[in-house]
Amino acid sequence: MGLHIENTDLPGNDVSRTFLGRDHGGVPVSFFIQASPPGHGPKPHRHPYAEVFVLHEGSGSFLSGDETIEASGGSVVVVPPGELHGFTATDGETLRMTCIHVHDHMITEWAE
Repeated sequence: MGLHIENTDLPGNDVSRTFLGRDHGGVPVSFFIQASPPGHGPKPHRHPYAEVFVLHEGSGSFLSGDETIEASGGSVVVVPPGELHGFTATDGETLRMTCIHVHDHMITEWAE
């Protein structure tokens, strides 16, 4: 039997909503649905698995290790496991994207 969830039923707020696979029948993936205003984004952090950012609208500056990647709607950014990363929404519009964690829950280590 399939599962149907409205985005607004996921925990979070208008900027970020969270789907944890373990809370939905043990699905082996988790993700954030982001609508980040300009200047918004998480501090540098890492995960023991890859993170995939699927950008739908807007643009952002992505830190991936020592590299800065400028990306916009229609792009995909992949950060390897264990790599320090983060992002900041840029330009005058909201950065809308899905941030995929290939794990049934999110494991985050914040940089100091």
